[in-house]
Amino acid sequence: MKTTITTISLFLFVLFSFGQTTVSTLVDNSATPFTDDIIEDASGNLYCADYSGDAVFKRTPSGTVTTFVSGLNTPNGLAFNSSGELYVCDNIGSRIYVYDALGSPLDTITVTNPSGIIKDIASDTMIFTTYGSVSELKKLSPDGFVFDFHAGGELNGPVGLEYCLGELYVANFDDRKIFRVESDTVIFVTQLPGSGRLGFIANAGDRMLATAFNGQKVYSIDPISEEVNIYAGSTFGGTDGSLDSAQFTTPNGVYVNATMDSIYVSEYNTGKLRLISGFTLGTSELSFKTALNIYPNPTAGEFTIEYEKNDVPCTVSICSLDGKIVDERNLNSELETFKNLNLRSGTYSIRIKANGIILAQERLVCY
Repeated sequence: MKTTITTISLFLFVLFSFGQTTVSTLVDNSATPFTDDIIEDASGNLYCADYSGDAVFKRTPSGTVTTFVSGLNTPNGLAFNSSGELYVCDNIGSRIYVYDALGSPLDTITVTNPSGIIKDIASDTMIFTTYGSVSELKKLSPDGFVFDFHAGGELNGPVGLEYCLGELYVANFDDRKIFRVESDTVIFVTQLPGSGRLGFIANAGDRMLATAFNGQKVYSIDPISEEVNIYAGSTFGGTDGSLDSAQFTTPNGVYVNATMDSIYVSEYNTGKLRLISGFTLGTSELSFKTALNIYPNPTAGEFTIEYEKNDVPCTVSICSLDGKIVDERNLNSELETFKNLNLRSGTYSIRIKANGIILAQERLVCY
């Protein structure tokens, strides 16, 4: 495990290419506090749970804020299924509620202390954490059946869940540790520095963002090299403006939008919704344990990978920057050609893994 802290000005050139990255406040209203998890629907509406209250609030792209649902106990994690139905974890209320697009109730699932929740990358099964007397990962089938996924001493108040480069990650609220979920177990990746709590994690292309609940900062985590870097924030405060001078107060929820040009952060103590904008997500250049060559790159769709073969069986994954696995297969030789994948224009990540360990990763650009 490696934790590296760099200055904001240096790190911005690694994670983002940008003109003027700024922080602004979108919501600052005590009647509609945005304190917890944030999510976005297909129409660009933002939803945020108010853990300190009883509601989930909705903000339209034009800036109108309304109460989406109320009467909850401690609304926490939020997730949409493929039909646009919203799942809301009510932590102390020990329920997961399901609502349609108008906020009408569809289902109620009784489960002890649900906290974070995310849709499975390949199905409408929901994966959720529990925070309370027991720390667990569980699954919720589309027909409402709850079954165990993982429980162990590594999980210490888990809340944050996110996919990054096709892999599922879970973050502990209590000790700031982040794990990669492999089958039915978890593998330690890194830990946010300092003390206090970790709020939520978000997919930021080939990296993740995480909020330091008590540290007044947003961190970037490279899940491959395990480096942790300060991305935004410094001392306690509410200053807007340029990223290197902006301040946050108890940042909690964090969300990167579908087009990856806006980062939203909720603040637990103030109820503010903050926006980081004016950047373009980039990709990092990393060194790995195995040589990997991709050609032609950029490509119109067909390409070949060449890698340094190991003594153990390896798999190769093609992942889009929104976390979806486009193709995954076993590697039987040092050369593998990919055809007829119907890849859209954009940037992808090619990863080689063995026994759950990522040995190599390179970018692939399709035009």
